[in-house]
Amino acid sequence: MKLLSKTIKGYTFSELYNKTSRDKAKSSVLEIENPPEFFSEDLREMLFEVYGLRNLRTYFSLSFSQGDGLCLHGKITFSELFENPKFKQIAFKGLHHRQVYSIYDQLYSIKFEHSGRYFYANSVSMKSAVHDPTEKQAAIIGKVVCNIKKWYFSFCSDWEKRGYTYFYDISDNDMECICSDSGYLFTEQGTIIDQKEYLELSA
Repeated sequence: MKLLSKTIKGYTFSELYNKTSRDKAKSSVLEIENPPEFFSEDLREMLFEVYGLRNLRTYFSLSFSQGDGLCLHGKITFSELFENPKFKQIAFKGLHHRQVYSIYDQLYSIKFEHSGRYFYANSVSMKSAVHDPTEKQAAIIGKVVCNIKKWYFSFCSDWEKRGYTYFYDISDNDMECICSDSGYLFTEQGTIIDQKEYLELSA
């Protein structure tokens, strides 16, 4: 029987001088430090804190590939439409209060339904859940849906950009701070070293 050992060199991030290696190290660290569930949680918290919406969730695929994007699914409820000052000004923009009152008993919710295998904004359709509106009421509800669609596409575009920043963009200074705090070491090619598999030797 033979006992064999292998010695490798571990580099701090600041010791990686090759750009390709530094980019690979950044990508690997961000996969650990910025998991997708944290991004989804931030988005849901923002939906509630800024708009008072609790019933929307997100699908996203942000890997610089065809079909990339971000969308919302779920619904905006009756109370979130009519009793939520944070979102009312968006949903009822351009409508007189009498027009809003006229659909109070007709519009129950706005549903966001996803279809297909991609997650860009256009993969979702919006449908209004209604009682039995007149032609005039239906036109007002259509205006509400149009207002929400404008908000929706702007929101998805903004959060898609935030997602690419969250998953892929970090400055060298921030990277050095994270690596210093967490003790990350890398191979010369920028691969994270699992330090539990190695015994540190004195220089």
